[in-house]
Amino acid sequence: MLKVTIIGSGIAGSSLYYMFKKAGFSVKVIDPRIRRIFPSLIHSLLLVDKDVYLSSLALDFYKEFSVETKEFPSFTIGNVDEKLVNLWEEYGVKIEERRLFDSQGLYALGGDRLVYVKKMIDNVPVIKERASIIKRGNTVTVKVNNSEVNTDIIILAAGPWNNQIFDVPTKSYYCWASLTLTQNKELDRMFVYDYELSFYSRPFLGIGIKTAIIGDGEAIEAKPCQRIKVNPEEVMSKARKRLGDLKIIYTSGEFCEGTPDMRPAYGRLLDNLYFIGGFNGYGAEVGPGVARLLFNFITKGDEDKDYIIDRFKGIKDFKIGKEPHEL
Repeated sequence: MLKVTIIGSGIAGSSLYYMFKKAGFSVKVIDPRIRRIFPSLIHSLLLVDKDVYLSSLALDFYKEFSVETKEFPSFTIGNVDEKLVNLWEEYGVKIEERRLFDSQGLYALGGDRLVYVKKMIDNVPVIKERASIIKRGNTVTVKVNNSEVNTDIIILAAGPWNNQIFDVPTKSYYCWASLTLTQNKELDRMFVYDYELSFYSRPFLGIGIKTAIIGDGEAIEAKPCQRIKVNPEEVMSKARKRLGDLKIIYTSGEFCEGTPDMRPAYGRLLDNLYFIGGFNGYGAEVGPGVARLLFNFITKGDEDKDYIIDRFKGIKDFKIGKEPHEL
């Protein structure tokens, strides 16, 4: 029986744990569990190009492993290419033009949901320690507390910590949003994607109370666990123009990981070392989908060149760019 060691138990690492465990592999997950896990995150099919396929794979994963989701309608404001609308509809999203918030936009059913990832992640058994990777020729070993882990395959899935553990072409940055009081309880029952004013709004609890989570502020390049100050009014002033009076309850965030083209990546780094990451804050949407690609790559040899990490060979440095899911 092949032994798999996964470094990181976020959405990617947890997804891989469930996949390999179901396939009969011996699986260990190492994670100090210092990162806060939010109870729910956004899953949307309203992405761009092939990332819609990744999102559909993620949704299949949530259904296969009984991860709780709750569907909500969404309203998208801004110019959306007809080909993209057709693509969303191919994946089962029902779309019609409507006027809401004094704006014309696309009202969608079946495209957006909250996925309750915390229980999924918490149910993964972990070795609650920090792992280190030591390169030896074209292979690596993993050590925990100076003891070598007996394993055949190592998967680096530590999100924003990936480039601190091994030399990979990713950078970490801070992404954040604000919990707000609203005048419209419907904002806790729907998603709003405003590409004219550059903000999003999502349900907080999804039960119709006068709250919403609003975000899409500037990404701040920084190492994980740094103390970061943000100005929530940067986003809130724009959102008020569309949604009316909004009062900030608190602002919070976490560190995300980006690649040179700000798209997900996976692949083999060395003979026994594999990588998955670069979700750009969209882990719940594309993470299990990329995990499925990596699982198929390891177990079947399948390769999806659009997401393979080899596309970054020769890149030494880059700047964090705009998330490619945004229109």
